[in-house]
Amino acid sequence: MTAFDDLTRLITPPAQPLWANGDWKEVEAALGVELPSDFKQLVGAYGAYHFAEFLTPLTPFGGQDLLVGPAKRLLDQERNFRDSNPEDCPYPFYPEPGGLLPWAGTDNGDRVCWLTDRKPDEWTVVCWNPRGWYYDAHPVGAVEFLVGWLSGHISTNVFPDAAEFAEEE
Repeated sequence: MTAFDDLTRLITPPAQPLWANGDWKEVEAALGVELPSDFKQLVGAYGAYHFAEFLTPLTPFGGQDLLVGPAKRLLDQERNFRDSNPEDCPYPFYPEPGGLLPWAGTDNGDRVCWLTDRKPDEWTVVCWNPRGWYYDAHPVGAVEFLVGWLSGHISTNVFPDAAEFAEEE
């Protein structure tokens, strides 16, 4: 059983996911890097799904490119701050070698990134609060992180547990 199977048991994929399909080769060429297979499977099944009404994958397809252009702009802006305040940022930013590359965002403006220091299917998830410049790393892929966060097995100091959103409903 894969993490993706676990995710589909937790949350049934929408019948018609928003912004789920497109040309991954084109996206990867624009980014200059191959993306993890679990992320491509996640976007294909869920698109821009709003997990726990809080966390959304940055799909590169449909009416909004939430991945390529915004990731480049965001990281260019943050790189300027990091260069002026290197003690506040322990990670490089993509396309720097091993740099952070955002793959999801939260309603609070937090970023969920990959640390691109290995082969794509081995990238670590790093949660990042760009307002307070704090981070935590999770040695799992995107889908495994989502499953862990949604099921309460993974917590981050960057944003609330998914269970807190279920209690509000």
